[in-house]
Amino acid sequence: MHTVPELISLLGLSTENQVRNRIEAVRDLLLGSLRRGPNNQLLVTDDGLRLLRDLQALCETGHTLTEASNIMRYKHDKDEQEIAGVSSSITANKAKQDKPDDEGWRMLVEHLAAEVRGLAGRVAALEAAAHRERPSVTWWDRWR
Repeated sequence: MHTVPELISLLGLSTENQVRNRIEAVRDLLLGSLRRGPNNQLLVTDDGLRLLRDLQALCETGHTLTEASNIMRYKHDKDEQEIAGVSSSITANKAKQDKPDDEGWRMLVEHLAAEVRGLAGRVAALEAAAHRERPSVTWWDRWR
């Protein structure tokens, strides 16, 4: 079991707040891995640590915390569907038919994420240019 201060160094973060934000982002996935210790201290199992490391790896590749947690949920749901669908041949056939759709959705999400990052960069550049061009005059100077 790992405490929040231990998780700071294990995940390579700098504050307890960062660890707590990551835990809150995927709390539904960590339900079986979270415990309360002495003095109501938050404890995370090794499985929970693995999930938090996966989340941190996604954050380090440029995803926001929200995007990374949604990706983790998508992978978790997909894994559960595969486990539940193995026993039925009808479900197995449907899964084979759905795989191209899953690939298409994944490619679409990656394309849209790249487009959003590009647009965010353009907006930042335009805002920086607007601040440079605008003279710093007060609002009442226009009326003189």
